[in-house]
Amino acid sequence: MRVTRSFLLGLSSGLIISAMLALVISPQQGQAVIPQDLASVPSVKQEAINPPLAAEKQADPLPVAEPNIPIQQDFIIPKGASSEKIADLLVAQGLIKDKKSFLESAHQMGAESQFKAGTFTVSLGLTTEELIRRLLK
Repeated sequence: MRVTRSFLLGLSSGLIISAMLALVISPQQGQAVIPQDLASVPSVKQEAINPPLAAEKQADPLPVAEPNIPIQQDFIIPKGASSEKIADLLVAQGLIKDKKSFLESAHQMGAESQFKAGTFTVSLGLTTEELIRRLLK
């Protein structure tokens, strides 16, 4: 048998058509799935068109942190760090959002030069004043 251009064209067309049919035929129901606007057909539910897979039914949901339990993390103040350096580190770790407000609060509390080097356990969601008090202990 001689392989010609028309033979290869017919073979590739047949493969493409069979792949397209495989995408259209639903392997779960054995029939063609016709996409429709679900809002226009009130009797059709989403589960009837795309039933959930067994693996999806058995999957456990991701654990969600409880809102009353604060998430704690360690924060390290390096030796000789200024209040500006501390503010930069707090922003980098996501403990504060605004460096300027932290520095203003530290100035109002008279804590700018009272920070000492060490490791401190802090919680996410603390107010700026609470965070400064924790870092002064």
